[in-house]
Amino acid sequence: MFWNVGKYSERTAVISTADKDITYGELQQRVDDFRAQLPMSGHKQLVLLLCANDTATLTAYVACLQAGHAVMLLDGLLEITLLEHIVRTYEPNWIVSPSHVHAFEGYYKSSSTVWMKQEFSRTADIYPDLAVLLSTSGTTGSAKFVRLSYANLQANAQSIATYLQLNETERAITTLPFQYSYGLSVINSHLLVGGALLITNDSILSREFWSFFKDQKATSLSGVPYTYQMLQRLRFGQMELPSLRYFTQAGGRLAPNLVQSFQNMAVESGRRFYVMYGQTEATARMSYVPPNRLAEKADSVGIAIPNGTFRLDEVSSELIYEGPNVMLGYAETGEDLAKGDELGGTLHTGDLAEIDDEGYVYIKGRMKRFIKLFGLRMNLDEIERQIEVKFSLPVACTGGDDLLLIFTEDESKIAVLTEYVRQLYKLHVSSFSVKALPNLPRLENGKMNYLKLKDMMP
Repeated sequence: MFWNVGKYSERTAVISTADKDITYGELQQRVDDFRAQLPMSGHKQLVLLLCANDTATLTAYVACLQAGHAVMLLDGLLEITLLEHIVRTYEPNWIVSPSHVHAFEGYYKSSSTVWMKQEFSRTADIYPDLAVLLSTSGTTGSAKFVRLSYANLQANAQSIATYLQLNETERAITTLPFQYSYGLSVINSHLLVGGALLITNDSILSREFWSFFKDQKATSLSGVPYTYQMLQRLRFGQMELPSLRYFTQAGGRLAPNLVQSFQNMAVESGRRFYVMYGQTEATARMSYVPPNRLAEKADSVGIAIPNGTFRLDEVSSELIYEGPNVMLGYAETGEDLAKGDELGGTLHTGDLAEIDDEGYVYIKGRMKRFIKLFGLRMNLDEIERQIEVKFSLPVACTGGDDLLLIFTEDESKIAVLTEYVRQLYKLHVSSFSVKALPNLPRLENGKMNYLKLKDMMP
C-alpha cells in the first residue's frame, strides 16, 4: 500500500520550503514518532487532521493510515465557528493540528500538536475499512463528508500512476490543498511509486514558487481551470522549465480554447498535457484524455481510467461510473461512520453526458444546474460554455426561475455579453442580467463558489 513508505528507505521523500529534506526512511521514523503520541485504545478511532501543505501534515496523514484509524481532512485555516460545528457533529477522538493554536472545548492537549477528547459519547463503531473522510463543500463548513476506504485510495493511486506513467524519478510540486481530493491524489500516487514531493504553500503567482520549482527540478504541475487561467497570464509557455515533463488539469471544465493553447505548448516543448475528470466521490479521478488525442478531443474529458468504466442512464443521460475507487457513501453524522459500502462501486455522477464510439466522454452539464425562464429550461453550464468559447474569458452563471445572472471579471464586456445572450437565447433583457466583479468568488479548490454568487441575487 502507498502509505507503507519505509520500503523506499534511501530515496528522497520530501523537499520542503519550510523544513529540511527527508528520505522515505526518515519520513517513516517521523511517522513512528507521531504514532507514539496517539493513545493506544485497541480499537479504530476518528482523527481530525487540520491540514496545510507541509511535512507535519503528511506525517500525520500517513501515520493515521498505518495505524488503521479513520482520518478526516480539513483546511487548517477553516473559519473557527465552522470548524467547531464539525467537531461537535463528529466528536473526533483526536484533533491533530501542526499549526493551530485554538483550544477545543471538551479536549485537552496531549502533545504539541494533538488534542484528545476528554469524554467520548459516540455509540456506533467505525466501519473497519473506512480510511479517509473528505469534505464535499470546500470552505463552507458543511458536515457532509465522502467516506473513502483503504481500497478506494489504493486503487485510484494505482490507476493514476499507470496512465501518468509515474516512476521513482518524479518530483511533484504541491499546487493544490492537501485536503482537496485532487491534491491528495497527487500525494498518494507519488508515494506509491517512491517519487519526491516538493511541498510548498507558496502560490503559483509568487516568484518564490517558481524559484523553488526550478531549483528543485519539479517534473510535473497540477492545476484546476483557475490555475491555467493564471498560467496563461503568466505566459507559462515562455518560461524556461527544463525539468518539467507533464502537466495535468482537473477540478472542472477548462475552456476548449485554453485546452488547445496548453496542448500546443506541450507539443512544442515535447511535454505531455493531461485533461482529466473526477469527483471526490470517486476518490479523485475517473477519466483522462491521452495527450496524443487531445488535439482532436479538446472538448472531451476523456476515457475511463484503468479499471474504471462509464455508461449512460438510458432515460436521463446521466453519466454513471463504475470502479474500485467509488466511495463507500456519504457521512453527515458521527453515527454514519459505522456504515459500510452503500454504493457497491457504482457512482451516479450527477453530470449529463454523451459518450462517442471510442468511449470518450463529453460532459454537457449538471443535472441540478438548470433554471426555467418563462417555461424555457436552461442549462447554466452550457451558457457558461457558449460565452467562454465565444469571448475567451471566465464567466459564471446562476439564477432562479425568474432571473438569469451572468458574472464576468471584465466590466467592458457587459454590453457585448448582454447583446450576445439576448440574441443567442432570444431572451428579453428583463429576464437576465450581466454583472462585473473584480474577482469571481472561488472555493479553496479553485472551483466557482456558486453559493456566494447565488447570495447576490436581487
